[in-house]
Amino acid sequence: MSATDSEKKVLVGVDELTAVLMSAMIYADGLAEWEAKAEKMIKKFAQLANLEGIFGKQKELEGSPPQGYTVAYQYGDNPFYFAVAYHPSHPKMGVIVKFSAYSWAVYCEKMETDIKRFLGSVQSKFYRIRLSRVDFTVDYQNWDMSVNDIYQKLKKKQLEIHNHKGGVNHSEINAQETDGKASTFYVGSRKTGTRLFLRVYDKKKEQVEKKGFRYKEALNTKSWVRFEAVFKADYAHQLTHIIMKTDEEKLADLIADKVAEKYRFYDLTNKEYTDFTTALLKKSKEVFPRLRLESPRDNDFTRSLIHLVNGSGLFPAMHKCDETWGIKSSLVLLKCLYDIYTYNYIPNEDVQLWLKKYRSILLRHSLEEELELLKQILLRSA
Repeated sequence: MSATDSEKKVLVGVDELTAVLMSAMIYADGLAEWEAKAEKMIKKFAQLANLEGIFGKQKELEGSPPQGYTVAYQYGDNPFYFAVAYHPSHPKMGVIVKFSAYSWAVYCEKMETDIKRFLGSVQSKFYRIRLSRVDFTVDYQNWDMSVNDIYQKLKKKQLEIHNHKGGVNHSEINAQETDGKASTFYVGSRKTGTRLFLRVYDKKKEQVEKKGFRYKEALNTKSWVRFEAVFKADYAHQLTHIIMKTDEEKLADLIADKVAEKYRFYDLTNKEYTDFTTALLKKSKEVFPRLRLESPRDNDFTRSLIHLVNGSGLFPAMHKCDETWGIKSSLVLLKCLYDIYTYNYIPNEDVQLWLKKYRSILLRHSLEEELELLKQILLRSA
């Protein structure tokens, strides 16, 4: 093994991802014509992503479809999992696009792309796209460390896991042990509905035993420990927007920052971060927007927007307008309402008191973030 092969490295990347395509007219259409619309969305996405050029011709999926979906396609015959799917009876589930780690690696290599370019290249007027899962990885190659050593120190309370604010992560830690030694452990729950969990495992052992697609790379390392942070649901939705706003050359910084935001290993014996956490913190040269838990805030602004959609009858009125006078006539309706608001509306005392109390809280987030929160709540509750 050469000196170069034994050099300590900290590598970051994207392991696997799942995206969802949502119809812009989902509330107006309901179930009617959903199947035809889903097929049209898939066709457009496949064209923009060049799926047939990269993976091969579209055909029915031979394996299991993504959970909850029934109509599924694969592209070509490949040694990896990739699926595009929808459920004909549940339009609000959208169209799911699921890359395994292997298929994502092949796609990026052949397309000479990355997650930012990919998301940018598949934008369309036929749908909205957002991530529902993305796995960020940090690989420590040729470090004097082992998964079992980290796990045992966590069990013995010699190490703690902190977030960027210094808060202690109290998530349950489970390990896969053989003869009392762990080669993989998990921080947090992997169950459906969770936003986040961490997997730490011996990547060299995994690739060598399974002869994975990074087998040769594994053979050329003395050790290889991977930290894999899995961001799902609301966190993945937020990351969609953060990635799109991040300069491409800063993607590695972003990945390092997001893993370090949630998982910093703190040595209780010397009251310092571990050397591998310190190396990760140095990997990111700037701080990106923080991931936040969805909350109703201490105001009713979001709830009032939800009422506009679900309770006020505004959307049904817009739909009736379009069906009677043609598509986009609802824009005329909204313009009329805006004119009435601009020239005739006078806020009462309650509104003024509300603004005095809550305006500063709302200003902590952009309007775009508030509207994205609205979308997330509506799509999940639909």
